[in-house]
Amino acid sequence: MTDTNTDPGGIEPDPDLVHHLAAHTAPAACADALIRDAQGQVLIVDPVYKPGWDLPGGMLGDEEPAEALVRELREELGLPAEVGRLLVVDTVPARRWGRTILALIYAAHPGNAIEVADLVLQSSEIREARFVSDQEALALLAEPVAARLAAALAAERGSHTAVLRDGRPVPVARRDHYRLLPAPMMAATVLVRDTAGRVLVLDPSYKAHLELPGGMVEAHETPAQAAGRELAEELALTVQVGRLLVVDSNPADRSRHGRALTCHVYDTEPLTPAQAQALRFTDGEILAARWLEPKEAQEQLPAVLAQRVEAALRALRGGTVVEISRGVGHGPSGGV
Repeated sequence: MTDTNTDPGGIEPDPDLVHHLAAHTAPAACADALIRDAQGQVLIVDPVYKPGWDLPGGMLGDEEPAEALVRELREELGLPAEVGRLLVVDTVPARRWGRTILALIYAAHPGNAIEVADLVLQSSEIREARFVSDQEALALLAEPVAARLAAALAAERGSHTAVLRDGRPVPVARRDHYRLLPAPMMAATVLVRDTAGRVLVLDPSYKAHLELPGGMVEAHETPAQAAGRELAEELALTVQVGRLLVVDSNPADRSRHGRALTCHVYDTEPLTPAQAQALRFTDGEILAARWLEPKEAQEQLPAVLAQRVEAALRALRGGTVVEISRGVGHGPSGGV
């Protein structure tokens, strides 16, 4: 694919190619937004120029989709918003409207919590706007848009972009199907202790509270591999990640980011004084490290992390794996 954009260090595009592309037949495209208020309700609009309710957004000019969506939201609703991830790509065949249309839905996020009273409707474009529940939105929207919204809601709960043809899912190869299945977010934490029995807690630059060593598991990693990588990145610490101590599972409604989260807590051999002294914060994410007595660590950490420390210490004493959920302990088990 030839890139026809010009960048400061690039080459001027071929004028003949520019002329060819300008005259080339292309699909029309529109970009709509899935916007929620503080109560989690969906914003829908009643356009003047067509019957029925719709999602906010509009047709693209010669512009990028996210740029067009920002413009449409500002023009039609007086709403500044940040465009987030792409949730839906729906290819509408020409037989429906006489021209192939690419219909996109993005997650969009206003800077502040908004209500209908905050919107400034462009009277020549929008008759009314409402925040409604997911089910109300699906019932009020016309069938093609409702089908897109249903796919957007599923994508919002998952980690994929829905690919549709005329509102229906496009079949994918089995390998891709399994890669796109919704899954919990995964995190990996390590209970790092020293030979004096103290617990390592970290002061991160990107959070307002103390943390345990670890981080999110990336798509290509096992949780144990992620734990080892995080120790190396955050602390310049290369050690063998030990056995699994805790599985902490939290449903979406108890997770800060609205996704189910599973965290694995691992053991490692206690650090010697020389190893503890050699810790370095190489990637800038960690400002300082503290060695605390276990009880003191639990007192200074947020409740969720304190619970993981308590469960990990219990697992160490019992030679078990402890399963917990947000605020609820299920007790030790011999495996997971």
